Amino acid sequence: MTKPSLTVYSASAGSGKTFTLAAYYIAQVLRNDVPDDEFKHILAVTFTVKATGEMKDRILGTLYNIACICNEGMPSMESI
Repeated sequence: MTKPSLTVYSASAGSGKTFTLAAYYIAQVLRNDVPDDEFKHILAVTFTVKATGEMKDRILGTLYNIACICNEGMPSMESI
């Protein structure tokens, strides 16, 4: 088992920290060399409720869009 690593993104407001956290999380979920449930052990922390909501929406929206591409018959996210 590998030791967990810690990545910290520190930057000014509006610089893309929430985007970077979401992109990193998505990349980890989609990696082929990681066990299926390993993504459950990633902790992504933001400083505001708004940023948390944006990150959650971005992650779920991106993963949903990837699933739609792989499975053409899925309904749109807005209808769920």
